[in-house]
Amino acid sequence: MRFQQSLREGYALKIPPDHIKAKSLFKSAEQAISAAKKIPVENDTLKSILRELYEGLRQFCEAIGYERGYKFKSHEVITLFLEEILGETHVASRFDRYRKLRNGINYYGNDISLETVKETLVEIPSLLKRLERQV
Repeated sequence: MRFQQSLREGYALKIPPDHIKAKSLFKSAEQAISAAKKIPVENDTLKSILRELYEGLRQFCEAIGYERGYKFKSHEVITLFLEEILGETHVASRFDRYRKLRNGINYYGNDISLETVKETLVEIPSLLKRLERQV
């Protein structure tokens, strides 16, 4: 298991479950998604919308981690957690896709298409609904 290796190497930590932090992150995730949906979809807002949607997805995943007694020290390890601990292979692959898109925007100045943002506005809330089963 790659997630177990991440634990051994310190990219994820086993901690006592922290339901208070999880609750706060669930709320932050909801707010991020809500804010992203309110931003007008225009050429100069596409990057901001994708960043906010990804942030909401990441916060939701971290909240589940805190509920289960894990703290993540990298976004990559969240992908492993989704896949190997939660058994959410589809969500893991989509999370990783959005992580890479967001990194491209933040670190390399990549552009994002209108079509991708429109898909993301539908898909990320759908992924959160699917992950709600894990809470």
